[in-house]
Amino acid sequence: MTAIPPAWANVGVGSWIERRARTNPGQVALVGPDRSFTYAELAERVRRLANGLRRLGLRAGDRVAWLGPNHPAFLEALFASGLVGAALAPVNHRLAADQVRGVVADIEPAVVLQHAATDPTLAAGPTPATDPPLAGGPAARRVAVGGSIEGALEYEALVAEASADPVEVAVGMDDVCLLPHTSGTTGAPKGIVLTHANVTWNVVNFLTCADFRGDDVTVAIAPFFRVGGTGVNVLPTLFLGGTVVVPDDLRPEEILRAMERHRVTVGFGNPDLLDALAHSEAWPTVDLSSVRFVITGGAPVPERLIRVWLDRGVTLLQGYGLSEAAPLALLLDPASALTRIGSAGRPPLLVDIQIVHPDHSPAAPGETGELLVRGPNVMAGYWRRPEATREVLLPDGWLRTGDAARRDAEGYVWIVDRVADRFLVGGRPVYPGDVERALTGHPSVADAGVVQVLDEAGGEVVTAVVVLSPGSQVSGQELLAYARERLAAHQAPVTVRFADRLPRNSVGKLLRSELRALASPPGSG
Repeated sequence: MTAIPPAWANVGVGSWIERRARTNPGQVALVGPDRSFTYAELAERVRRLANGLRRLGLRAGDRVAWLGPNHPAFLEALFASGLVGAALAPVNHRLAADQVRGVVADIEPAVVLQHAATDPTLAAGPTPATDPPLAGGPAARRVAVGGSIEGALEYEALVAEASADPVEVAVGMDDVCLLPHTSGTTGAPKGIVLTHANVTWNVVNFLTCADFRGDDVTVAIAPFFRVGGTGVNVLPTLFLGGTVVVPDDLRPEEILRAMERHRVTVGFGNPDLLDALAHSEAWPTVDLSSVRFVITGGAPVPERLIRVWLDRGVTLLQGYGLSEAAPLALLLDPASALTRIGSAGRPPLLVDIQIVHPDHSPAAPGETGELLVRGPNVMAGYWRRPEATREVLLPDGWLRTGDAARRDAEGYVWIVDRVADRFLVGGRPVYPGDVERALTGHPSVADAGVVQVLDEAGGEVVTAVVVLSPGSQVSGQELLAYARERLAAHQAPVTVRFADRLPRNSVGKLLRSELRALASPPGSG
């Protein structure tokens, strides 16, 4: 006879570690810089943290803000918040101080977990109830992780002193699990409401199109404040009972050594990071024979980078996702990694896509249009922003990504650019991403960015800003000729400028507003 679950049964993400502790208690779940935890040990710590947070006043429906770099405590906090029925709200600590404070205020957290390595004034506020409140909310408490912060409780003391009793709170799949914020590069950061269902279905989608296994070991090097930092490789690995390594030293050579030491099998990183690993002094000698595949995305992946990793026996799988989709929307299968270089692949089992023209008519294969995504992984909406939600979530469930894309006859999708970055030349549309991909095909070009700027005569011209590969030499005229051979006349740049690096955000996306300043002729503006 099947037992009837109690009324408080937790079916959300917070229950995953407890459930895994029943089936794989002795399996190593989490490896930090100085210690590791089995699933049984991690489950106990998660219960203690959950009870400790409840003692601070955390209740179902509240938010726990996280402020700081990657740390094993982030994952403990994610599952503990889920046990209580609260949401974990990661904050990008790399934002400007006023933006960080604005995000914390938007979250209105009941508790702030702040890493000791961050500026204590970013979330300055009380721990004791007698102190004045944090700016983030009327009763917020601050807990210091990885060290001490004046006036804050210490994380390890909170865990050690709390009860390990079960947390009997009913949590459903439609309750909020994660509340990350957008990057803020095109406006004020917006909170993204991801439910337990969104996060769970994202993992299920990954399992339908990527070869994750129950004995996998992965390394968490993408920032946890990005949805991809947990949603691409970390949560699928924990869902299946594998091991997650969270290093504290993110220098390329140390990441590679951690991969070798822990026999990492799957990974994730944006192209900039993977390129930095390939240029590390440790690259020629480090043992990567355990690695089956590395997922990458967030920016176009140059063919040369794919081949560099393939030469080491590692397959790079390009994908496409966005925080609003928790994040997976497309992934390239291993068999197509070289035959469809540059493609972000096809959607996983439970994701539907459309590519549409501005009038919402479907784009034919080879035509460029806006990518729409639909599935159980798509967010519930933006936090306290109903108008912004209505702009991107259509009544029939389709999410407008704002990204321009095209697909071939077999359904493989290429992400072209942001729809908003398109400009006209002679009345014909130019997507900068098309031009950038052509330029980075040149063996001397390491990176390229394209914008439309005013020239000295006041006319609008297509200008490329190029970063050369180390030791390479090529003239601007040679690059312009190379581009003309591969692009339509209206797409080809008429000016090339050289730079040491291009302005990109933490996930590798070009900051075109800053790029425009590099592309403009001297003395303009």
